[in-house]
Formats: sequence, structure tokens, C-alpha cells
Amino acid sequence: MTATAVRTTTDSRSVPGDLRACLNAEQRAVAAEAEAFDAFVDRIREIEAEPPVPSGVRGIAHRSGGSGLRRVETAYAETVMSVSHYDTDYGDTYRESVVTEFGPEVGVALADGRRFQPHLKRAVIGTANSCRADRESFLETLEIESESLSAVEDALRGIEQELREFESGSASTRGYGALEAEWRRLGVIAEELTRVSTTRQRAIIRQRREFVMPSEAPDTPTYLYDEFDDDYPVLSVCVRLHTRVQRCKSDRERELAGV
Repeated sequence: MTATAVRTTTDSRSVPGDLRACLNAEQRAVAAEAEAFDAFVDRIREIEAEPPVPSGVRGIAHRSGGSGLRRVETAYAETVMSVSHYDTDYGDTYRESVVTEFGPEVGVALADGRRFQPHLKRAVIGTANSCRADRESFLETLEIESESLSAVEDALRGIEQELREFESGSASTRGYGALEAEWRRLGVIAEELTRVSTTRQRAIIRQRREFVMPSEAPDTPTYLYDEFDDDYPVLSVCVRLHTRVQRCKSDRERELAGV
């Protein structure tokens, strides 16, 4: 679950579609990882655990009897590390990956241990199930994000289109009544933008609350939309559109004062 590092300029006309593309790609990747960990657990259950080497037995090479550990590594490579985005998003080694996913104790035992003992098998299965559950939980958070985007993208697209019409209008052809109607309509648009911003902020807070992350971790939009110039592209679009609305309102006020 890693976001790209390329930064993209936020254009209010293209933001909803661009965000949707990022979100869909992340959903596909996380779902693939959840399925991969599920398949990995199935493979591990089929690998017979090896009893510990009795004390005093000599001549055992490093990772002797490591057929179990080698089978674990093969299973991991053919499931978790075989998802299509793995090299692009992670690009790490088997040892680095298992230490990251399973923690130092289990990861090092898998990468550098001698035998696939019963307690290690239990730990691997339990931790792999947790890894899968984390992905499934994050998918629920991504669904919240999808619902949030759906709630705002149509509104922002409509506001952008209507605002361009206001900006392209000719003052010389409008009388007092038309100017006043436009001024009032721009006020309604400003209120709608405020509602969109509030809805978006509530969704961000809900995501943070429902998907438990370390306090220092980025929230969902910051993580997902790392390629954009703004950490919160939707809110940034709302701010820019609101600025344009206020500019148009001020133009109408000056025109009304001169009529």
C-alpha cells in the first residue's frame, strides 16, 4: 500500500476524474494484496512444521532441514510478492518484506532461521491473517473515500461549469435585475461550496477514526493523492472555486453600484 511520488498540478476541472483514477488503482492493489495473503496462508497450512533439533546434535548446516523455510519463501514469493504492482510499489527483498509485514522476530526467523518449527508456523499464519485483515479494513476505508468523492464530484463539476459562464458574461448587456439575480445566484453557489467542503472534511475525519493508524501516519487523502500538489485536492478546489465566486460577486456589486 504505497502511493506514487510524482506531484501533479491540481486543476479543478480534472481533479474529480484524476482522484477517482488514483482511488480505483489503490482499491485494486489492496484487494490483490488481501487475496495474496489469503492464498499464502493456505499454502503455509500445507507445509509440515519441523521439530526442533535436539540439543547436542552436531553437523547441522545453517538452515538445515530448511526445506520448510524454503517452501515458505517460495509460497511468499508466489503469492504476496507476485501481485502485479509489487515491484513498482515495494521493490524489496524477501527478507525486507517479511520483517516489515511480520515484525522483526518472525521475519528474521523466516529469513535467517534453521527450521520451520510449530511455534513459527502458528505465528506466521496468525500474522498473515492480520495482514489480510488490515487490507480488508483499508478497503472499507477506501469505500468511504469513494462515497465521499461521489458526493462531491458532480457538485464541483456543475459549479465549475456554471462559474465559467458567469466569468465569460458581458456586463454591457445586463440590466439591474439581471445583475442582482446573478449576484444572488453566486451567493447560493458560495453556500453550496461551503456545504461541499464541510461534507468532505467530515469524510476525512470519519476515515481517520474508522481505520486506526499511528498518529504520525498520513490520513487517507494525503496518502492516496501524494502525486498532487495539494494534500487535500478536493478542499483546495473548493477554496479556489470560492475565491472565483467571490471575485464574480464583487464584479456584480461594482456593476450594480454603477447602474
